[in-house]
Amino acid sequence: MHAPEISSDNEILASLRKRTKEITEGIESEIDELHRLNPYKRSMEFLSFGILYVFGATLAYFSKGNIIITISGIICMGISLNSLCILIHEGLHGLLAERPWVNHLLSFIVGLPILISATAYQTTHANHHYEIGRKLDYGTYRQHLKSPTLIWLAYFTQLLLGSLVYIACIPFLAYKVANKRSRFFIVAEYCIIIPCAVTVCLVADPASILIYWAYPIVIMSFLTNIRGLASHALGDVENLYLSSRTIKSSKLVSFLFLHENYHLEHHIFPGAPSYSLRKIHELTWKRLPETLYAKSYRQFLINFFQAALKRDLTPMGIVHPIKNLERTPAE
Repeated sequence: MHAPEISSDNEILASLRKRTKEITEGIESEIDELHRLNPYKRSMEFLSFGILYVFGATLAYFSKGNIIITISGIICMGISLNSLCILIHEGLHGLLAERPWVNHLLSFIVGLPILISATAYQTTHANHHYEIGRKLDYGTYRQHLKSPTLIWLAYFTQLLLGSLVYIACIPFLAYKVANKRSRFFIVAEYCIIIPCAVTVCLVADPASILIYWAYPIVIMSFLTNIRGLASHALGDVENLYLSSRTIKSSKLVSFLFLHENYHLEHHIFPGAPSYSLRKIHELTWKRLPETLYAKSYRQFLINFFQAALKRDLTPMGIVHPIKNLERTPAE
């Protein structure tokens, strides 16, 4: 699995290259270096979240009916599963391993527990990047829904059920637009995923499935839905800088989300691994003419609900980093 191959005539790709050149002048070598894959950093991510899942499962197993300990274990397992959503996303961009077949294998493996075909996800996600705000982009809504009421309904559906709806719909959405090679892999991957899921349901007892998978999936969905909504909701898809949002969260939250809180940086530099996004943010932030920003996910949600009460769809959280920099000497 390679990074998506996009035609050089693609309008959004051309805009992306222009904007990237504007904000990286003089720091090209540093940005190029931050695109290099670091197997050690990636391995530590796998190890850290693997340990977190085992820790959570151990808590739940030895809880002896203590509901607080059981819930604590489920939360740990849910946070761990949430990392799989982000790691498979990294794989779609060819960022889990240098060798394409290893990258594809790892992407499939991390997608297996969350019932997602890596190829299906890549097919739809490439359109989200390079057809953003267009017909084939299912990550934003205004091009599909003209009524403000329906758009807000879509936002709240994403917040409450987004991950589960996406998992259910992705094979059909992807197969519809995929080429023959991708369709083969989509079918092949689901021919492995579905029997594995059925086998687990037949072999494992229902209580274990609930504790070690279903309940953690609910936690995973909650985290993924908030992260996904904050990434693009109430933006302007016609403006690259206003189409995605940067969330300046704590270092802990940033790590738990594998630095995908820097989502604008990801859309501008989709070939950079997630562990480089914070540094890219530091290098480029004050070069941006405008962008969407929130100090935390909590602040985003507060502002989101305030906008919902007014049914206000104007871009939320616009800041002008470069203007702030220009004012600094005078201050």
